[in-house]
Amino acid sequence: VVLGHGAAMIIESLHLYYHVQCFRCHVCQIPLGTGDLGADVRVRSGKLHCSNCFSNDEG
Repeated sequence: VVLGHGAAMIIESLHLYYHVQCFRCHVCQIPLGTGDLGADVRVRSGKLHCSNCFSNDEG
């Protein structure tokens, strides 16, 4: 579960914390959330991915 908390995005289960402006896909740099709602994010090797880049990235 990804929750927005003010100026931070937190993935509690993985202990990952990001500023909203830093909460972007590692590959294509698309923003992954605004902090208002939950976000659909994939994590590989501690790096954030959108679903498209996660499918295409070979690690």
